[in-house]
Amino acid sequence: MYRQEQRITFNDSSLKPSFDYLRNPSEETLKKATSTPGNKLALKHHRWSSMNSKISGTKFWKKQFARISQTKSFEDNIQAVGKYLIEENQKTWLTEVLRYLPEGHTFNTTVYLIAGYDNIVFKEDIALDLSFTQFHVDQRESLYYLIHELAHAGYLRYHNMPELRRMRTIGDLIEVTRFLTHLEGMGVVSAFRKRTNDNGFLDRDYQVLMSASERSKKVKEYFGILSKLERNPDAELKNQHVKTFERMSGKKTRLWYITGCYIAQQIENKCDLETLKQLVIKGADEFFKVYSEIEDLA
Repeated sequence: MYRQEQRITFNDSSLKPSFDYLRNPSEETLKKATSTPGNKLALKHHRWSSMNSKISGTKFWKKQFARISQTKSFEDNIQAVGKYLIEENQKTWLTEVLRYLPEGHTFNTTVYLIAGYDNIVFKEDIALDLSFTQFHVDQRESLYYLIHELAHAGYLRYHNMPELRRMRTIGDLIEVTRFLTHLEGMGVVSAFRKRTNDNGFLDRDYQVLMSASERSKKVKEYFGILSKLERNPDAELKNQHVKTFERMSGKKTRLWYITGCYIAQQIENKCDLETLKQLVIKGADEFFKVYSEIEDLA
């Protein structure tokens, strides 16, 4: 049923050209690697997230590839993770994604398998970085991240990605922060049930979420930052304000991932799943509004 109704296709065409460059770095092999659709998607995401639209594909990927230590086992591990993903029964993971999306949602998404960037979504397509260390420690992590990124692709059917370069005021920053909190929260919560059933808690976000004390600290820190920003929403945006992104999404903090998931869980538990699914359409403002109403009743 799922294979007929959902258009989710895997594309691993970036892997061989990337391996070719890593084995034999040259202008020719770099050009071939950067011209693949998966690596092009990663570049588009980097330009968006870094607010640097001028960086070239060759400059970007040369820097990314320089971080990789090329070995035969590295390639073998990547190929093994890709094989695992493609061969895994689609129904086992698609059910989890659709659980948190509006009824009748259909995907038209390509999953690009790449090496050397990150696990990302851009519009309705995604890229999974098969060089991600967690995938090699436990291949199931690649499946959980697939669920996470597909949840993003689903969310972005109903909303456009914010234009980060156009932020001018603290109010703009608050709006983007709320958007990304909702987006990331739905990604994290979408994989939660399968991780729980599989006892797949290698990822640090879920370890924190399973600890009431650690989770509470992160949620408190998140809302503390947001409250400070909300005191002066009309003020001009400055560099120190933009650094909020680092605190919210940094590897050591992960604030909007953890807080977004917590808010989603609270809404699902204290309202219902259908309310949470409809908020995917209604957006971040309603997501925070419903959570605030829950908190007021507590």
